[in-house]
Amino acid sequence: MRKDFLVNCCFFPTILIFLLVFLSCQLRNTDQKEARYGLSAYSPQTATGFRIYEAEGFRVMDITSADVVLEKFILVDRNEPLTHDFPEDGLVISIPVESMVCLSATHIAYADALGLMDKISGVASADYVVSAKFNELLKEGKIREIGIADHFKVEQLIQLSPEIILATAQQGQGYENLKNAGLTMVPLAEHLENHPLGRAEWIKCLGVLFGKEKEAMLIFDSISREYNRLKMLTLDVVNRPVVLSGKQYGGFWNLPGGKSYFAQMIDDAGATYIWADNNDSGSLMLDFEVVYDRGMDADFWRFLVWSRDGFSIERLIDEDARYAGLKAFKEKKILTCNTFEKPYFQRGLLEPHVILADYISIFHPELLPDHQPVYYELLK
Repeated sequence: MRKDFLVNCCFFPTILIFLLVFLSCQLRNTDQKEARYGLSAYSPQTATGFRIYEAEGFRVMDITSADVVLEKFILVDRNEPLTHDFPEDGLVISIPVESMVCLSATHIAYADALGLMDKISGVASADYVVSAKFNELLKEGKIREIGIADHFKVEQLIQLSPEIILATAQQGQGYENLKNAGLTMVPLAEHLENHPLGRAEWIKCLGVLFGKEKEAMLIFDSISREYNRLKMLTLDVVNRPVVLSGKQYGGFWNLPGGKSYFAQMIDDAGATYIWADNNDSGSLMLDFEVVYDRGMDADFWRFLVWSRDGFSIERLIDEDARYAGLKAFKEKKILTCNTFEKPYFQRGLLEPHVILADYISIFHPELLPDHQPVYYELLK
């Protein structure tokens, strides 16, 4: 027994030393691997859902969520031979990309801003796109509708032969049927950004994919400068009006969470979102009475509508007569954006500064006396 004890005493330190050496080598290898890639100048300043790295002969684009890499793309010059030592866990895409399909109307705004509309061969749905150029290409048959959700026309998609398909990154939606058909899916998650500038910054992804890096950088820098200039106007305001958002559908009130991009924009506009103490970044669905009681004395009420024939206070009261009890209703301080007429979900992604100016001109008209509303107007 004494002998076994001595053997074990000698054996365990040997194992410990071996493990330390092994871990040291692993860490050194990891450090060396990471050192191969330098953070690109096109990586985001505000957005949190993507990273772009520079390597010798190629780039790496990571699509992330909470620092977890969801997709890794290896971007290589289409005119260069594939002779580099690429990461094994990445999907190779030749750049600049020459054709794409957009499964979300929101991504068309990025393409439009970068002059890439002629690179779009298909879309999931054309009903919600507010763009004269898009409608012209659709009418000419240069852009085709390829179905929605789980009803994509896979054969037609294959015939279009897009180099990439831009999709909205959603939990549980892996687009496996499209991947199995040999199509390259590029998920974008701008909708998960909690800052308006973060959403706009996703234009850099398309810039890198389509060889429009400098244009994308200039566009975003211009947006960022103007947004921050407007934000500075409200830093010293004393009166910060309280803002209620959303309205009821089927007995429940839908409204943004207190850590959403909307809440951030309301704060930047010199106002107070009534649900600012909430910690959710997504949408909330609450009982009508809960929101009604809390929002009874809110100074302003904001919501979006989608209406082909306009919207009015009369139509609002037809939806629910109880709205008339709200202070904002009584004082006619209801601001709305009709997304049928205004490209809020498309160009609005790249115009957070314009939307912010709309808010400021309504909450604090003295700060922007000459501003003409673009997206939001007081309901009449």
